[in-house]
Amino acid sequence: MKKLLLFMLFSALLLTGCEKTTAQLPSADFYEITDNTTSDGVRVGDGKSEFIKAYSGYTILTAYTDVASSYVVMSIKEIPYDENISTLIANFFIDGNSVTEDEICEENDIESSDLYELLSSSSYLRAHDVIYRYLRFTWEDSVITDIDSGELNYNETYEVPRMDV
Repeated sequence: MKKLLLFMLFSALLLTGCEKTTAQLPSADFYEITDNTTSDGVRVGDGKSEFIKAYSGYTILTAYTDVASSYVVMSIKEIPYDENISTLIANFFIDGNSVTEDEICEENDIESSDLYELLSSSSYLRAHDVIYRYLRFTWEDSVITDIDSGELNYNETYEVPRMDV
């Protein structure tokens, strides 16, 4: 199940591609939830205006929850909040630093289509700690009905611990 979730989230990531963006990069504490409330004060029961106010600077991925759909990047103002959807804010942390997919591609001189292969390779994981963190909001009738966060540690998922070099 964990590998399936990893694949789904990574598929969403690939849809964003390795392209220039101006989105903010969340820190690790951005993904913490306390009493169904995010670190930015958004909570279960809030609506579109609170969500836009808190997250307009981030890349938002959206998927329909009542059909088998993939996450796609969508403008925060064009998201169909009144439908049954899930919105996701996610990014990678390499060696503890929040990085964009574009930065990973540039640093490793690869195309977006090669990103999954790089980040799941034994050689890369022996040299780096790779964690994918996400904050997911479930929406029904324009209201947030659930918020969850999590992380996928690539080194643990692929059973390749980082080796000190």
